[in-house]
Amino acid sequence: MDPLIAQIVISWPAILSSLFISTAGIMTRQWYLLIVGAILSIGFAWYLTNLPVIVFKITGYSLPLLHLAAMFFVLRRMRWAAGLLLLPYAAIAAYFGIGVLIQNYS
Repeated sequence: MDPLIAQIVISWPAILSSLFISTAGIMTRQWYLLIVGAILSIGFAWYLTNLPVIVFKITGYSLPLLHLAAMFFVLRRMRWAAGLLLLPYAAIAAYFGIGVLIQNYS
């Protein structure tokens, strides 16, 4: 795989766009946007499964599934539950984002 394409698929553009598109899908009640968000989260989920900590492995396998479960709740018109299902993805993205920002100050 070309390194530039890998950076786009796995790195911050995919993480942030997946979170943004899924949030937009919840807010506008368009379930197909959550499918797009799930597809975009696959690269980051694949990266998490390669980390040595078991919590990241379990979370990595479940991130795209959480997007699809949120799609189910959007179809049932339960936006609050769909939003709660995206919180683990946002928390892990924030965790790694803070780690990236802090490493400049170390």
